[in-house]
Amino acid sequence: MNKSTPAVSIIVPAFNTGPYIRKCIESIISQTFSDWELFVVDDGSTDDTYDTALSISETDDRITVIRTENKGVSDARNLCLDRAAGEYLCFIDSDDTVEPGYLAELVRCATETRADIAQCSFSYVYGDGRTVPDPDRASGVYQNNGEIMRAFFNGPAGDIRVGTWAKLFRRDKFGSIRFDGGLRVYEDALYTYQCCRLAERAASTDGLLYNYLQREGSAMNSRLPDICNDYFVVFEKQAEDYRDNGIIRKKIARRAAETALWLMNTVIAAGKKDKLWDLRRKALKNYSAVFFSSAPFSLKVKLTGLALMPHVYFALLKRK
Repeated sequence: MNKSTPAVSIIVPAFNTGPYIRKCIESIISQTFSDWELFVVDDGSTDDTYDTALSISETDDRITVIRTENKGVSDARNLCLDRAAGEYLCFIDSDDTVEPGYLAELVRCATETRADIAQCSFSYVYGDGRTVPDPDRASGVYQNNGEIMRAFFNGPAGDIRVGTWAKLFRRDKFGSIRFDGGLRVYEDALYTYQCCRLAERAASTDGLLYNYLQREGSAMNSRLPDICNDYFVVFEKQAEDYRDNGIIRKKIARRAAETALWLMNTVIAAGKKDKLWDLRRKALKNYSAVFFSSAPFSLKVKLTGLALMPHVYFALLKRK
């Protein structure tokens, strides 16, 4: 392997994931595809994340560990993007793991289909050991940008998923794109969206190769009610980009409404009930666009109930 020009540059931002970072890195070292470089950025952790990553890096010269002040996940990823030399970019969260054939299958998928973006499927991993396969996994090739964007905006999470993980991105196509440091959540969805806007071909394989850890007590989940407006900042940017495309705008409106409904449960669980009325406004902002679209009937019923009987709707949520 020519270390200066690896096939894949892997980027792992890490903040206080000491209990998980070893398994994450070891799952990368265990890949059957070996032509990669790995950047682990410790974003000002106060636990043993950095020491653990550094000790592992001493056994493998493909691994570079960087320590920075706590500036957020976007700055951490951007720092690595400035250094990445691989043909493809790959993002893995520091509390997740990948199966041994993860890179091999994604590289195969990307090269055989000549895709700018290649994606695999994933499993939800819970603290009690349960693994649940993604119920909406998809496989196929998206032949042009129109197909790619329709797949990205299809449903709540897209056939091309909004997250950056479980994907390869061709660096020469997207190397100038950076993560928005002003976003505290959903920054990965904006990055993936910006890449999809430029992509000419994308492909998905339904192999369950990425293990997505569900941590309900994570710092992000506890902060979510206070930073949830960032979702809608992204939706507004997307809607502006597609102001002349009624079909895509309806899909964005649906996603914004579904996100607002989901966040209502989150703010209730966090005891931030004062945020319910703002989320109601966001959910109903494009009510007509959603109602006269192909969105599920169940979503239209929920939005109608929220519009006509908000107190009843909120009371039902609180009883769940």
